[in-house]
Amino acid sequence: MRKTGANTHHNDVDEASNVIEERLRLIIDTIPIIVWRKLPDGSADFLNRNFREYTGLSLEQGLGWGWMMNAFHPDDRLMEEWRAALAAEKPFEKEARLRQADGQYRWFLIRAMPLRNEQGNLVKWYGVTIDIEDRKRAESQLQTLLDAIPQQIWSGPSDGTLDYCNKRWRSYMGLGLEELQGDGWQGMLHPDDRERVLRAWYESVTKGTPYEQEERHRGVDGTYRWFLARGLPFRDAEGRIVRWYGTNTDVEDRKQAEEQLRQLSGQLLRLQDEERRRIARELHDSTGQDLVALATTLSQLHDSIPSSSRKSRKLASQCQALADQCIREIRTLSYLLHPPMLDEVGLEDAIRHYADGFTERTGIEVELEISPRLGRMKPHVELGLFRVVQESLTNIQRHSGSPQAKIRIGRDPGKVTLEIGDKGSGISGSGKIFYGVGVGIPSMHERVTLIGGQLDIKSSSNGTTVHVTIPADD
Repeated sequence: MRKTGANTHHNDVDEASNVIEERLRLIIDTIPIIVWRKLPDGSADFLNRNFREYTGLSLEQGLGWGWMMNAFHPDDRLMEEWRAALAAEKPFEKEARLRQADGQYRWFLIRAMPLRNEQGNLVKWYGVTIDIEDRKRAESQLQTLLDAIPQQIWSGPSDGTLDYCNKRWRSYMGLGLEELQGDGWQGMLHPDDRERVLRAWYESVTKGTPYEQEERHRGVDGTYRWFLARGLPFRDAEGRIVRWYGTNTDVEDRKQAEEQLRQLSGQLLRLQDEERRRIARELHDSTGQDLVALATTLSQLHDSIPSSSRKSRKLASQCQALADQCIREIRTLSYLLHPPMLDEVGLEDAIRHYADGFTERTGIEVELEISPRLGRMKPHVELGLFRVVQESLTNIQRHSGSPQAKIRIGRDPGKVTLEIGDKGSGISGSGKIFYGVGVGIPSMHERVTLIGGQLDIKSSSNGTTVHVTIPADD
């Protein structure tokens, strides 16, 4: 009786187990994805109904290794990769194309996980095959769009390396994506730009700030063109940077136009200075000397008039005084046009002399602070700095209302700095400063650029400061 009861119990357990297994199989067959199971050697011992309906293969055709040889696209058969995963006994993931019953192929994402027993031994592989055809088509359309855009596009992870760039950039450089990934893209930077660009990119990656630099990239023909490179960080909900996205815009034509404009502007400024020098010399050597001769003649005329002719002597005196005033104004104008002292003894003495004359003419006190190491510089550099001083002081006189100004010229290893400041009301309204007739900030920028320097103008309610920095040979 006991034996019969035991058999009945085992039969009940087996029946219940079969019911559960049948229900589980029904569920797995109903799931709208392909589900499968494989033995430790990689051969299939179960394929759900979705697999059979999609591929049109019978269960017998799919079991064993038939699932790979009969269902996958010839270019996507995963024999070597699957065997490598089997040997490693690690999770497996791959995208591949499976043939439908009508002979067409669709993309699927294949995922497999190993199942181990209590002793840690591999006993089964369970996996799913998920249809991603729509996603792949969207990616393909997006890729086509990115490659068609007349712009170089790139992206990369948060560490600042690169893992993608579109076809337009790859074609420009004549390199494959694998050659540009990681830090490979850095090889196309111009040697003179490399340090500056990488320093700026490292700072953006470290601080998470937008990146923007003009930089030269080497093309497939070995020549370099200027590009405006921009990069923006993409952050997750917690504010962490997860990717960088950027573009490179070809600005070579603009840079060439700017260079041509700079050369033309420089040529115009040089012609202007040459014309000033010529006019100054003519005024001093010709008109000035004629006025001196006139004043001398008027003095002689005055002395020749009898003392009894008071009216005539007074008229002669007035004419002589007027001639003397014209001489002074001609000399001042000649100096303002081009100070001969600049050529003869250099920038320091020329500025001291000009500042004294400026104070005398305007009543504005000028404080000078000039480095004892200043010395002489190249003529065009001294002239450029002198013009900045001249134009800045003119602006102070006309617009600032400041009773005083300060000029500081320093020389440190590798650079010369010039500052002209006032204690006026600063820049108001539109924020623009004008420096005399036909001369302004653009002209000052051009002059400083021509001598290889940088111009900065800062203004507040406490006054305005013009700051110039130029490289110096020590």
